Amino acid sequence: MTRDGDLPKLYNFNGRRFDLTDVLGRFDRDTNGEIVLKKDKKGRLVDKLGRLVNSKGYLVDEFGNVIDKDGRQIFEKEHLQNDEIPKILPFTKFNIKNITGDFEMDPLGNPILDRDASGALIDRQGRKVNAKGYLIDANGNVINFNG
Repeated sequence: MTRDGDLPKLYNFNGRRFDLTDVLGRFDRDTNGEIVLKKDKKGRLVDKLGRLVNSKGYLVDEFGNVIDKDGRQIFEKEHLQNDEIPKILPFTKFNIKNITGDFEMDPLGNPILDRDASGALIDRQGRKVNAKGYLIDANGNVINFNG
């Protein structure tokens, strides 16, 4: 919490700051304090204002990407885990070791990497990496060791 007792602004993966309240729909709550999701005539989840939301109450576009109240994309659907957004706070510590593959370095500081049967770069553990030695997914996105 900030000194004023508010939630701090969060960051998306592009480093853009956003306010959590700008990506949450408006809902009634049940006796347990859980949000009450509604469905529109097409069976899609919506908030009290009829805006599309996901199962966690985040505003989404028709593709499931999390958007803010102005319709700007904040997180791609594939970055969500169980419809939950990553919580990247200003004090979140980033550790480069979490995204770096297992490899030796040459004398100039370049990673020494192998290639798999298809020609893709891999580390010593057989995980896909880019030319800098960062772990990547099938689309070439940098990922951490947990995927």
